[in-house]
Amino acid sequence: MPGLRPFPTLFIGLIIGLLILITSQFLVSMKHIQSINQNGHSSNKIRVALLLEGPTYDQGWNSSALESLTELQKKLGFSLEVANNVKPEEIVDVAQKFASNGYDLLLGHGVIFSEPFTKVAVYYPQTRFVSFNGEAPHENQTTIRYDMKPAGHLVGMLAAKMTKSSNVGYILVNKPPEFAQVEGFREGVKRVSPSIAVSVGYVPDFNDHAKAVEVTREMIASGVDVIYTTGDSFNLDVITEAQNAKVYTIGYIADQRYIAPDYVLASLVQDVGECYRTIMEQFIQGKLPHGKVMYGLSEGVNRFSSFGPMVPQEIRDEINQELSKLIQQPVPHGG
Repeated sequence: MPGLRPFPTLFIGLIIGLLILITSQFLVSMKHIQSINQNGHSSNKIRVALLLEGPTYDQGWNSSALESLTELQKKLGFSLEVANNVKPEEIVDVAQKFASNGYDLLLGHGVIFSEPFTKVAVYYPQTRFVSFNGEAPHENQTTIRYDMKPAGHLVGMLAAKMTKSSNVGYILVNKPPEFAQVEGFREGVKRVSPSIAVSVGYVPDFNDHAKAVEVTREMIASGVDVIYTTGDSFNLDVITEAQNAKVYTIGYIADQRYIAPDYVLASLVQDVGECYRTIMEQFIQGKLPHGKVMYGLSEGVNRFSSFGPMVPQEIRDEINQELSKLIQQPVPHGG
């Protein structure tokens, strides 16, 4: 039996090899196209870093940021790196490391990041730096600001309507961005009754839990029976301490009624998810404004949670009517 001639065998093998290569390249190309269609960009994902000054489990400001960006990551397809418990003296170094490693977007979740970002941003023009409640002098910087005075006004009205001792309290961090909401709170209380006393307790830092508990105990001892707390990380401590003393509280950032269902009247929710959704979509589209960007009640970033069962219907109706009026007063954007 004659053997196969080597040339036809080699030729057939070459044809089969080319067909395998072409098929493989086609499948890879289709996978690449599918990736672009799903994510809006190629496999070179947008690289995002989230910097937090506190823990990711605070059930408030920091945890809301992480949860929001994790959900957005699934929808928008960017990569996400998280640095939590970043101390003030570490921010410049951490920001430089992310920027020098080619990260496209740095999100500093708080006012504490604004000044360090300003120092770093000038050296890394290809990276966008976003923070909250601070300044943003460079073209590659954005600072998100909340119009908190109207929200504070609403909370002040609720506290005043629910107090029986005519003595309400507000616990906050002693930093300028917090002061507008205090002013609104005082005005809301006085609008209900000028005779109601307002006690304001200051805590040096969002993570100073011991001081927050101390201030809470002092307020309760002085006769305060409704406390509004805007301390992010230490809200859990304040609400728990107040519950032990059978004192009402109003939560902040997240809906914190679950912490003490019988004692949390409601929460002023800062919808961090809505805020970051806007930031990420605008950044991906190349439309994120630089400078200061203001959000208020009318944008849906600030809103009231549902009320606890201890709040009478007539009070709920009054608060909701006032909220409807404030929603119709939008604040300016950008600049």
